[in-house]
Amino acid sequence: MIRVEEYRGVRAFDDLGAAWARLHRDSGAAPFLAPFWLAAWHRHLAPHVRPRLVAARDRAGELVGLLPLFEEDVGIAGFPVGRRLGLLGERTGGADYLDVIARPHRRGEVAEAIVDHLLRTGGFDLLDLSEVPADSALLPSLCRIAGEVEIAPRHVCPQVELAETWEAVLARSRRADNLRRRRRQAEALGAIYRVVREPAEAPAAFERFLELHEKRWERAGGSDGIRSPAHVRFHREVVVHLAQAGWLRFEELWIGGACRASIYGIETGSTYAFYQSGYDPAWASRSVGLVLLGMSLERAVRRGLEVYDFLHGVESYKLDWATRARQTLRIRASRGTAVAAWMRAREEAERRARAWLRSALPQSAVERLRRQRKARAAQAMAAERTGRAGAVHGS
Repeated sequence: MIRVEEYRGVRAFDDLGAAWARLHRDSGAAPFLAPFWLAAWHRHLAPHVRPRLVAARDRAGELVGLLPLFEEDVGIAGFPVGRRLGLLGERTGGADYLDVIARPHRRGEVAEAIVDHLLRTGGFDLLDLSEVPADSALLPSLCRIAGEVEIAPRHVCPQVELAETWEAVLARSRRADNLRRRRRQAEALGAIYRVVREPAEAPAAFERFLELHEKRWERAGGSDGIRSPAHVRFHREVVVHLAQAGWLRFEELWIGGACRASIYGIETGSTYAFYQSGYDPAWASRSVGLVLLGMSLERAVRRGLEVYDFLHGVESYKLDWATRARQTLRIRASRGTAVAAWMRAREEAERRARAWLRSALPQSAVERLRRQRKARAAQAMAAERTGRAGAVHGS
């Protein structure tokens, strides 16, 4: 009933692009599984890996499922020893809910066909999948078919179940009284809420967001979310695609003629994903970030959305609103080879070495190293902005 085939290399994005986009639309999959997101991720954040798209087709040849993988060689001193398969979009880039893409009623059979194909045809030593939702159809399929499977928790994603009224959502929050007070203060200063969704306006809104995001994390040495010029180039590309798809939602709070807080959001179906945010630290005493978050939640309720998803991270401002959480996993399955065992052992040895180093060094030294790393990243970001501004001025 299902035929599985593979598309490899960069051309795979073009070969499957239109059919992939239609399948993604019909599947209700996370926005981070859209072809434009993963193609940009590969181009800007992981050009060293090789795309390996595993496609499932029905008897008529229609694309009914897709697992967007990549492969990379793992070795010693530059000499390849084994091959790892992972999910496009993993780790760097901030994507959650990476999974097999299929229409809801076919996820089980599609996942089983793809997993069976991978384990039967081989071409890898370790299948290493990160950011997979705990309810993924891949999990039972792997456990049923594969010989050796390891499952570990990856991230907790707090979510707000949106009620029929904003008052009901606010009543469940721990920030209700503070939000009401801060919002009155902001409105007395002439605060204006704005939303940017159009492709033509997206680049400027992203630059405003980026400036506020960097200011927000400046004292901590820089952001872990958008931390390099490559990340910035990635987002400059995807925000336009998100806007063209009708998913982009930059929400902004303007006071005194300037943007003081910004939320980079992605809205698909009945879910709003709070991807990143930023605010002007000079206005922190006015809680402009909280005020804008309240406005964002209130408007999500008014639009009839069902879920406000904070994505991964258990920061207190998320937990103050969350009514439930979604878990993501790391799933590893091997074909039982000696190389796969070596790859796992090497990773465990590296993990233990890092843990030992952290425990052996004074906390002040660990913090200093972390800040030095972030300072180098911030310098690279500043150089990227300077170069971009010079190019724009020169043109």
